Amino acid sequence: MSVSYRKRGKKNLWDYRIFDKDKKVVASNSGFKTKREAEIEALALELKLINGVIIDKNITFYSLWEKWLELTVKPLNKSDITFYKHILRGRFIKDYFKDKPALKIKASEYQAFINKYAETNCRDNVSRMNAEVRNVIGFAKRDKLNIEDFTEGIIISGRLSKKRRDEKYIHSFKDYQKLITYLEKNLDLTTTIVPYLLLIQLKTGMRTGEVAGLTWDCILWKTSEIKTYRRYDTARQRWTKAKTEDSIRTIPVDDDTLSVLKKLKQEQRVFIENGTISNKENMIFIDLNYNIVTNAGINKHLRQVLKKLNITPHEMTSTGLRHTYCSTMLAKGIDIWAVSKLMGHKDIKQITETYGHLIKEKADIENNKVRAVLTSLNKKDIS
Repeated sequence: MSVSYRKRGKKNLWDYRIFDKDKKVVASNSGFKTKREAEIEALALELKLINGVIIDKNITFYSLWEKWLELTVKPLNKSDITFYKHILRGRFIKDYFKDKPALKIKASEYQAFINKYAETNCRDNVSRMNAEVRNVIGFAKRDKLNIEDFTEGIIISGRLSKKRRDEKYIHSFKDYQKLITYLEKNLDLTTTIVPYLLLIQLKTGMRTGEVAGLTWDCILWKTSEIKTYRRYDTARQRWTKAKTEDSIRTIPVDDDTLSVLKKLKQEQRVFIENGTISNKENMIFIDLNYNIVTNAGINKHLRQVLKKLNITPHEMTSTGLRHTYCSTMLAKGIDIWAVSKLMGHKDIKQITETYGHLIKEKADIENNKVRAVLTSLNKKDIS
């Protein structure tokens, strides 16, 4: 950012111009009797620009998005994968709107933009793009930019997800038990660590990265709980922070799960002592052959087991074990708010959207209880 001053006109009055990094004028004014007066105003505006205040009323929508990303998203230190998704949406915005000023975008133009994005994206992705644009508009309004909310009344479309939500988890409690039994019978550290990892995910509902990121200090033996406060990226082999603040949590487990972990710790110690395993970071799920097993390897192993046991859906990923845990807890009558906390969600919205049919079943049961109470009260009144 730079500022230039000059004396112009018959009255020899001063003016200033403020340029951005691309040498584009973003603010200017004239008519100052002295250069000092021009410098005072220019300096104040320059400080505002440095702090992110939007002064240029001709700012392109993409430039506006860039400011929003720099000032509100980057400080959150999101995971690389999540941040990259923002970048991809930004590229689409840039390619479509090019140098279009944000203030000149009409609702009809934005609807055409959303329709174009929907041609190659599922409905969930289109919804995320719309939410991002709304955040950018809100950011601009807080900076007193007189921008209209052209997202109002927008129609969201897009491809249906490749998998229906009910194809992402095991529906039968019998199959849930069958999978647990199989995993427990095939826990062999000398072969692979994956069954251990899958079992813990099935027993806790943790995200795959959360389970991979467990260290032995996460096992709270005295209170029969497992805590999670970070994740491990198995592809890049590095730690990442928890997805959200609500993701930092403790989850209750049963004695059988603790016994499995205790046995694993004893076996692991033997391999560490004889130099077969190096475990400087005190991780739980270290494989003898592959050290840290990748997400792809975990999913491949799970699908082989599902097909062997004839448990549907056969193509479920390890994330489906998380969904299975959640649906099982709901089906067995665990309070939805308690389940939401165990899953690491901020509220119950995501659960109600994904497991609406289970919640309706539970609601029907509770409604019948209410009717029974009312009926019993009426009978007492009559008597």
